[in-house]
Amino acid sequence: MLNTLEVGNVGWKLAESSVSAHLDDDLLELYSTRLHELTRQVESDHRLESPDVTVDQRSPICGSTLTLDLSVDGETVTDIGYAVRACSLGQLGTAVLARQLPGKSFAEAERISAQIRQMLKQEAEAPQGDWKDLELLLPAIDMRHRHGSALLPFEAVCEAIAELRARKND
Repeated sequence: MLNTLEVGNVGWKLAESSVSAHLDDDLLELYSTRLHELTRQVESDHRLESPDVTVDQRSPICGSTLTLDLSVDGETVTDIGYAVRACSLGQLGTAVLARQLPGKSFAEAERISAQIRQMLKQEAEAPQGDWKDLELLLPAIDMRHRHGSALLPFEAVCEAIAELRARKND
């Protein structure tokens, strides 16, 4: 027998077995009420009219995509836009970035991106403070096939920053 877990426009078929029992618990934890509230914030596209940079990212493993727009003043993010087509993990990161990144420095964006990468790949601690909601990605540590989607917004913001710095140095 298969159970279907629906989250937004994404559904997974979960087989009932002893192997998937652990996965079921992890998915239920991942898709908590708090996560649903955050992901609903990015259900509709929010593109910027005149961004300083736009990047497109795609996770080759799952096909999730994100178009990210940034407006900046020097090395400070002033606004963020997005069009996200990803599971809840990619949506979560995008929602947290959209809420927390404006007003933050490039260095802060790179720091939080590195911390999420370390959290997922090396089981480092989850971010705190303004970035605390990213702890909702913790259950994905054991789901390596989901890392691409979870990292998608952070890879996009780092690519955008690198592109802006490269332009500045030209």
